[in-house]
Amino acid sequence: EALCGRERQTMGKDKGGFLSPKAIGNRIKAKGLQKLRWYCEMCQKQCRDENGFKCHQTSESHLRQMRIFQENPQSIMEKYSKEFEENFIETLHRHHNTKRVHSNLVY
Repeated sequence: EALCGRERQTMGKDKGGFLSPKAIGNRIKAKGLQKLRWYCEMCQKQCRDENGFKCHQTSESHLRQMRIFQENPQSIMEKYSKEFEENFIETLHRHHNTKRVHSNLVY
């Protein structure tokens, strides 16, 4: 079962070291941006792994964002669609300028 926040801290108190979870996490963080595999679009939060993502999904801030979404899903979906369309058109313009290209090849 996944451990979140304080639960993880109370498990064995490792004194650190190169292979401790904290040291590994710090090295990953030092590398900079990671592949966006575990990303919450609603909260705009990136998680390092599946466990972190599961913990995020149960966090108060995520649940608050989901309640906001439930109140007016159409408005939020329209916002994302508009943002996608604007970025897609910009990408088309920047990479292909005036050349004709199939949109599926760009996407």
